[in-house]
Amino acid sequence: MSIFKNTKYLVIDTETTGLNTSKCGLIQVGAIVLDNQLKPVESFIQDVNPGVDIEVDPEALEVNGFSLDRIQKGITYEIFCKDFLTFLHKYFGYNKAILVGQFLPFDYSFLWKVFDQCNLNSELVRYIGNDFIDTKSIVNTMNLQAQLKGIPKPFPITSLSKVGGLKDTLGINQDDFTAHDALGDCLATREVLIRLLKL
Repeated sequence: MSIFKNTKYLVIDTETTGLNTSKCGLIQVGAIVLDNQLKPVESFIQDVNPGVDIEVDPEALEVNGFSLDRIQKGITYEIFCKDFLTFLHKYFGYNKAILVGQFLPFDYSFLWKVFDQCNLNSELVRYIGNDFIDTKSIVNTMNLQAQLKGIPKPFPITSLSKVGGLKDTLGINQDDFTAHDALGDCLATREVLIRLLKL
């Protein structure tokens, strides 16, 4: 089931204080290294404290379950960046990881903002290149194919965890993966990718 031979993949997911990258902050990062058979090798999970000058959307915290107290207990951006770079170096050396995610542009934009703020984005690009797999884009493409053929969309809701979303459509037990937890969503995204490949 290898997509690209002799390549490792990095599934990432983030939790944030809102949707606006320029105003909101990163509060949790999860990642899973996959081998070329998409089997998990190692995982990474950290709560992050974005500091005081960020916007906190109460609706975002309602979704991800974070409290202001929990956010305050997270590690700083600087410590997170150094820990994440150590993790990437251990499992990728200076090979570029192929990123995997569910609506990856959102997660990567927050990740890039944090590394840029810490003046470490040049280090991040040593490990992460331009190759990525986005499960949301895959299902949108499948929906487009269906639309062009005049048949119903196979994925009417492209969200990972909403009722009627990808977990439900693909028969993934909602209880097997904690929704809106960065590591739980990484595991669920991997499962979605595997099931999409079987289609």
